[in-house]
Amino acid sequence: MSDHFTYLDGLNAPGDAAGDRATVKRLHLSESETIVRIAFADGQEMREHVAVHPIVVMGQSGVIDFTVEGTTVQLRPGTAIRVDARVPHSLKAVEAGAVALVVVHGK
Repeated sequence: MSDHFTYLDGLNAPGDAAGDRATVKRLHLSESETIVRIAFADGQEMREHVAVHPIVVMGQSGVIDFTVEGTTVQLRPGTAIRVDARVPHSLKAVEAGAVALVVVHGK
């Protein structure tokens, strides 16, 4: 691979989400961003939390409710949400699925 690009796949992989916790897998880390796949089984949730950097969360498979500032949107394949740093948000799987998270932490 080149030093100028990184090819990523498996963003929609179901992972081994089981029990009450989503499966979180870091796929890429660089000076400017981190890319993570979060896979959910039906009903799993990530309780309200904050990210110290701006984030972009993209629906990859299934249906995931994303709640921020009292508003809930459904992340499905082809949809995304961008959230500023330190803004509380939560996620809950309406239907088993996965999201790709991009944490923007650099230039």
